[in-house]
Amino acid sequence: AGFGAYGDFDLLKYPDGISGNKATSGVEYEGFDNAKGFGLLFYIDAIPVVDLEVDLEFVGNIYKYTPYIGGSALSEGEMPWGRVSTYMTLRKEILGLSIPLLAKAQLYGGLGFNKHTVLPVMTVDFIQSAFPSASDLEAALTESTSSDDQMEKLATYMLDNADKISGFHLQTGLRGKLLMLNVFINARYTIAKDVIPDKSGFPSLWVGLALGI
Repeated sequence: AGFGAYGDFDLLKYPDGISGNKATSGVEYEGFDNAKGFGLLFYIDAIPVVDLEVDLEFVGNIYKYTPYIGGSALSEGEMPWGRVSTYMTLRKEILGLSIPLLAKAQLYGGLGFNKHTVLPVMTVDFIQSAFPSASDLEAALTESTSSDDQMEKLATYMLDNADKISGFHLQTGLRGKLLMLNVFINARYTIAKDVIPDKSGFPSLWVGLALGI
């Protein structure tokens, strides 16, 4: 068994979009490429036939949004997008080479189950829900970027109302072992609808180090 940490690189394009109508009341948000983050991993190789890996990931990025009222843009704001994900993977060795008691190299494939807590995208409905005391949608849009305190309130509401999504994944990777030190390089495709809006899944790469116990 062992535990370690890794850096994650999501190969995705988060799309830009418009919620509502810019000519009346709406909000436009920018897209971004390739969210990044880190993860913690734990693995067990002692199970017969297959190996077990459990990963906890923290991945995110920043995007800009602009509310519109009557066709006029208000102050531009910034919000985080992110996900906290748990991956449970059953791995099977495809090819292995070893020097007894000293070193080992392994090519493996696997599949598993995943769960995600995902920050929602900025929409007019979301902004209006975050500022229920506002008299109407235009007032809520104005409040959303009126001050740092209001933007912090919006971010807190976003954290409290994150989406819960589950899915499956396919994974392949390389593992190199020298004494108790392990190096992992993994490619994974996550099949989980709407972690990325209107997408059924996304690929990612990660590289990590682990200590065998």
